[in-house]
Amino acid sequence: MDVRGHGSPPVPPRAPSPDAAARIAELAALDDEADGATVRRIYDDWAPTYDDEDVAALFGYPSPERVADRVASLVPPDTDVLDAACGTGLVGAALAARGFRSVDGLDLSPAMIRRARRRRAYHDLGPADLRREVPGAAAKFGVVTCVGALGPGHLGPAALGGLVRVLRPGGLLVLATADDVWAAGPYAAAVQRLVDGGHVRPVDGSDDGSDDGSDDGSDDGSDRDPHDDRDHGDRSDRGDTGPRRLVVLAAREVPGPGRSVAWWS
Repeated sequence: MDVRGHGSPPVPPRAPSPDAAARIAELAALDDEADGATVRRIYDDWAPTYDDEDVAALFGYPSPERVADRVASLVPPDTDVLDAACGTGLVGAALAARGFRSVDGLDLSPAMIRRARRRRAYHDLGPADLRREVPGAAAKFGVVTCVGALGPGHLGPAALGGLVRVLRPGGLLVLATADDVWAAGPYAAAVQRLVDGGHVRPVDGSDDGSDDGSDDGSDDGSDRDPHDDRDHGDRSDRGDTGPRRLVVLAAREVPGPGRSVAWWS
């Protein structure tokens, strides 16, 4: 736990261990055509020592605690949550510490899932290649989190539609990634297509949860940039330094029998 005071200057993350550096190098060499077995093997091998590092700081995405704070500011703790690409369960543990008790997790790596299960923070856990599909019923969850899983060899922009599919109308998709990953990939364009298609709307980026999540159909997102919800707040107490992308989108209700949330790909 970071015990520095709020007034202390940010401390840069320490250099990764040789083991973490090797995993990071393998991941950096992946491209969008990387097969699931390769990615699974990297994370299976990394799982035993994954929690020894501040991986969020190493990759430059918002910390699980920061994401859990954002979720808790927007929805009550009895909300059903899916932690997509849950890894060793850091997001689930952070949500559990804030009173969330109905959290499911999916991940490609069985070894990561075993580590997550030990935290006893999840209602259900299972394996899934989220690049192909998000298993389960449509319109099931009030929140879907996806933290640090966007990028080459991981979840590309096409995966966003599957995450939206399992959200209830008004449910929230919370994406956390590094600015450079967001800028380098076509994620902003993918989100804009979801907005333009009427599948989601951007939620105000302030950390006070001032957007009440209501949707009368008049807000099409055209008056704001859904791709510039960068997290520049005071993170000195978490070692969470630098701009990190935190995007929150609300699923819209789509007219049609038996079709409450649109499928997009």
